[in-house]
Parts: sequence; structure tokens; C-alpha cells
Amino acid sequence: MFSWFASFGNACCNSNKIKLSAALAAAGLIACHASKRFPDEQWEKYAVVTLMDCRPALDPVLSSQHIGFYHIAIMHTYDIHGGEKLWELAKRVHSSFMDSKSKNKHFTYMADLNFLMCKAIENPSLTPSSSLRTSLISVFEDPIFDPPNKLKETMGFEDFIGCASVDGVGPSIAVFDTIRRGALDCALVYPFPLFSREQMNDFIDRINRILLKGI
Repeated sequence: MFSWFASFGNACCNSNKIKLSAALAAAGLIACHASKRFPDEQWEKYAVVTLMDCRPALDPVLSSQHIGFYHIAIMHTYDIHGGEKLWELAKRVHSSFMDSKSKNKHFTYMADLNFLMCKAIENPSLTPSSSLRTSLISVFEDPIFDPPNKLKETMGFEDFIGCASVDGVGPSIAVFDTIRRGALDCALVYPFPLFSREQMNDFIDRINRILLKGI
């Protein structure tokens, strides 16, 4: 739980006119590249998938409380050289996503992504090390806001996480972020045993330090 990031981080996101998801994705990109300890200026290409809720775009419009999975994915790739600044990279991530969204590419990408995922499942060798990983990280465009609820308090329901995963093709890390009690509560889902808990703990620690340094 990044309790220190909820207020200061949101203020930084607002001042930079970007979404929280872009900051989380940028921190993940920087953390991954740094964890590999490449020589200076050696770059790697990483993919980020941003999931957006399309319920407001449907006819008739569905409320956010309507049960079901109505998210569409937009994928972008980034060349990371090392030494990137958090907010500069976050602006790139945000700008790429918003540009695609403004051109309604989330609808045209749907068939392409489904096709690519089917091909990856049929031919795992098309993915890095045949891992069936199609992107480094996936984030949701907007976090879930979980306001205080007296019923939950009465039931003694103190905490919970919400996430979903499926077997097969997908990202290396899926981020499920919620603003709860003024704190940013993130659940990170990763494929095991492809990645170990030690690797993920190191990755999360790096993200923590990058976000903290950024504010």
C-alpha cells in the first residue's frame, strides 16, 4: 500500500496533467530496466497495456456498477535506455494512450489484439523465451475509489483486494489499483513460477523508490 503516494502522487499527476496509471506504468518501465543492470544507454523495448472501461461509450450507457468485464486494451511500446525521469516518461505514456483513445483506436485495436493473443497461444515461441508474456505491465486507465462504508465496518470487513487473472497469454505484471482510506492500494498479479516472489519483491521495492523519488 503506497499510503504516502495517494495525496502527494495525485497532486503530482494533476500538476503534470497525467493519469495515475501513466505514473505507475512509467515507474514499472524504469524499474524493470534498472533491475537488469544494463551498461549505460543499452536500451530495451517494453510494452504497456492500458485497460479502459468502455461502459460509458456503450449505447445505452452502462453505469460503473453494472456487473461484468467491459474493458478494452490499448497497447504501446517504449524504448527504455536507462536514466529516464519518472514524470517525463509518464507524460509519454499518458500522451500515447490519450492520442490513441481520442482516435477511437481502442475499438480498432480490439480485433488486432485478439488475433495476436490467439497466435501467441498457438505459437508460444513468438513471445520472449516462449513465456506467453505479451507485455511488461498492464494498468487500468483509472483506479477504483473505495469510499468508507458503514455496512462493511459493521461486518468487521477491514480490507480486501480485487483482481482477476486467466491462464495463458498475458502481461508479466498486472496492476490493480484502488484508492482506499486515502491510500493507494495496489495488488500486483504475476505468473508463478515464471517469476519468483523474490523477483517481484525487488521489483515492487524499485517502483516504491522511483515513485518516492519522483515526488
